[in-house]
Amino acid sequence: MVAIGKSVSVSGLLVFGTTTSLLAKIVYELKSVGKDGEEKYFRKPWAMTTLMFLGMSFCLPLAYYQERQARKARRESGVEDPLLEAGSESGGGSKRSALREVALLALPTAFDLVATVLMNVGLLYVTASVYQMMRGAEMLFAAAFAITFLGRRLNRFHAMGIVCCVVGISLVGTSSILSGEGSRTHVVSTQQMLMGMGLIITSQAVQAAQLTFEDFFMADLNIPGVKIVGFEGVIGAAATLGLLMPIAYFLPGPEGEGIHEDMADTWAMIRNSRALQAVLLVDAAALLLYNVAGMAVTGHLGAVFRTVLETMRTLFVWLGQGVCGAGQA
Repeated sequence: MVAIGKSVSVSGLLVFGTTTSLLAKIVYELKSVGKDGEEKYFRKPWAMTTLMFLGMSFCLPLAYYQERQARKARRESGVEDPLLEAGSESGGGSKRSALREVALLALPTAFDLVATVLMNVGLLYVTASVYQMMRGAEMLFAAAFAITFLGRRLNRFHAMGIVCCVVGISLVGTSSILSGEGSRTHVVSTQQMLMGMGLIITSQAVQAAQLTFEDFFMADLNIPGVKIVGFEGVIGAAATLGLLMPIAYFLPGPEGEGIHEDMADTWAMIRNSRALQAVLLVDAAALLLYNVAGMAVTGHLGAVFRTVLETMRTLFVWLGQGVCGAGQA
C-alpha cells in the first residue's frame, strides 16, 4: 500500500472525494463547440463514466510499481520472494489464478459501471449537494443485502442509523423539489428532478449489490486494494469505450439527456475547449488520488471508518457548492 500517513490519507480522501463530486457537476455546466459548430453544454454522462474508469485504471501501474519496489527491497535484504519461487515451479497455475482473479473482478466492475452511468445521468437533473446526499442510500441497501444474502443481523443502533439516513434523504429530496433547483444552466422540471433522484438512489442499490458480492466472493482474494481498483478501471474503460459508447451513439433520444451520446461530438467539444480539458484532467487526477487515499485509509483505519468518513464528503460538497454559488452571484 502507498506509504502515506493516517492524517494525510484521511485529508486526501475528503479533499479529492469532494473535488470529484463537485467537478462531476461543474463539467456539465461548461460550454464548448461541438462537431456541428454550435456551442452547447457538455452534458455527456457516458463520457464522464469513461473518465471515471480511466482515472481508476491509473492505479494499476502504481500497484505494479509498488510490487516491484517491494520485491527489490526483499532482494536487497536477502529475503527470498515466495511468490517468485511458486511462480517458477507452477507457472501455469499462477496464470490460471491470475485469470480467475480478473474474471472475478469483471462482475463487480459491471455493477460499478451500471451504478456510475445511473449516477451521472441522475446528476444532470440535481445539484452536486443533493447528488452526494442521495448517495447515502447505499447504507440502506447494503444493510438490507447483508441481512438477506449474508445472514447478518443488525442491532438497534444500526437500525437507528438507517432510519436517520432515510429521514435525511427524504428531507433533502423534498427541499430540493420545493426549491426547484436542479441546475444553474437550464430549467429542470419536478418530474426530471424526481427521475434524477430515483436514478441516483437506484445506483446506490447497485453499488450495495457490488459491495455484497465483493464481501461474499472476493474476501479470500489476496490482491492489494490498489490493484483491484486498477483492474476494475481497465475493464470498465474497455467496456465503455469498446461497447457501451458505440451503443449509446445508436440509441434514440436527444443529445445530453443521458441516453443517446455522440462520441465524435464529445471529442470535438473536448478538443475545442481548454477549460473543459483542464477540468477533465483535474477530475481524472482527483479520481486517482481519491482511490489511493481511500485504500490507504482502509489499510490504516479499516473499511468501517472509511465508510463513516465518506459521509463527511456531503458536508464538504454542500460547503463547496455554497462557495461556488456565492462566487458566481
